Amino acid sequence: MKIAIIAGRGDFPIQIARENPDAFVLCIEDHSSTSTFKNNSEVISLNDPLSWIAVLKKNEITHLVMAGKINRISNEKFHNNRLSHDLIKKTFSLGDNLALNLIEDFFNENGFEIIPVSSMLKDCFFTKGFYKEEFFSKELKNFVIQNARFGSNFLNKMSEFDSGQSVVVSNSIVYAIEALEGTDEMIIRAGELYNNYFQNSIFGPVLIKIPKLNQNFNMDLPVIGLETIKKCNELGFSSIVLSSKGTLITEIDIVKNYLKKNKFCIFAI
Repeated sequence: MKIAIIAGRGDFPIQIARENPDAFVLCIEDHSSTSTFKNNSEVISLNDPLSWIAVLKKNEITHLVMAGKINRISNEKFHNNRLSHDLIKKTFSLGDNLALNLIEDFFNENGFEIIPVSSMLKDCFFTKGFYKEEFFSKELKNFVIQNARFGSNFLNKMSEFDSGQSVVVSNSIVYAIEALEGTDEMIIRAGELYNNYFQNSIFGPVLIKIPKLNQNFNMDLPVIGLETIKKCNELGFSSIVLSSKGTLITEIDIVKNYLKKNKFCIFAI
């Protein structure tokens, strides 16, 4: 088995490549760079799926993992390239999960197997419950549990529409739902609402980030890292709710040190 990491934006692909030095890295143009990796790597255009296959076969790849944020192709780039593959054209009218299923089918048809990114990491999930429960009052924990129940039910119902994996809530009020802008931009939007209108609340809002129902775990899992947690803390959020089996944590030891030092609340369901 020879594995390639399809590397999008962010630190997550870098961590996976560092922990798996024999893996090949397929860098997506304008998302990641070969100079970032010590692994063997090449750059491909997101707009040209046939080049993906050619590079993978040249390097005798058999299995693939997807890692990092991959932005949709802009209309300008799409229309400027008349040779765009039908696969790219089809994804324009699909939600994230359906688009990723289509891409997985494309790789399978060309002889590659997608494997879960979690299989490449030693430790990437929080266990169920509160991390460092002793830091937090009974009142805060009850507040977080109540909002975890409300927010996860909300996201499960939204799964039917193949929308985002995150929502910010507080006392049955929905501050923001993740859309195409991504989690961090949604957090900023929710933080502004909280600080402008709800700062007198006893506890700050709660970010819930969990997989959708029927999510393709091989292609896409929600990921949270240190910068997202810092942003929540700085904006006055009380806590983050994650899935103990479905929300990946990048550089989890660094994250745990930050949580202990700052006594920020993480609750895994």
